[in-house]
Amino acid sequence: MLHRLGLWNYVRRNAATADELFYWLMNEWHYCPDGSILYFATHGGPGAIRLNHAEEPSSVVAIEELSKKGVNCNRCLVHFSGCSILDCEEDIIRRFTQECGAYAVSGYRKDVGWTARRWSPAALLDLMLFSMIADERIKLKNRGSVKKLDDLRKEVRKRFPDCDFDLYLHPTVRAER
Repeated sequence: MLHRLGLWNYVRRNAATADELFYWLMNEWHYCPDGSILYFATHGGPGAIRLNHAEEPSSVVAIEELSKKGVNCNRCLVHFSGCSILDCEEDIIRRFTQECGAYAVSGYRKDVGWTARRWSPAALLDLMLFSMIADERIKLKNRGSVKKLDDLRKEVRKRFPDCDFDLYLHPTVRAER
């Protein structure tokens, strides 16, 4: 929708297994410019993304595995849209942020109803989040964005308290403030 409105350009890749995911991340993602958004539109569980409905080991990727494989998220926002992915120790998220070089990491700490029959508040939250980033012209590689991202986090959490959304900034980014 944001792409059709001219607010957002994107490249979409599908991956059913961890090997496919790492192929795309290692062979294409690193060509994306600083300040991009890496959006994991996947299922999830505490500290991990699930690439399909199955619980097969080949389709579950822990956040820690992303950083161990050397995924480079240099100066980018990484958004995990799957349920409960950020429902893990904060140290795991902070290590991922530091080891991958992500400017910020965002996502949900609980089940947000993506697969429920009713409308998911997370769908609206994701659209609002990216729309606000585009509207505010937040440049993820500029120092002035730290306060804007803090304000955005507060606004999203206020409007969608039932999603348990969170956003973590890289420690050096926070220190730039």
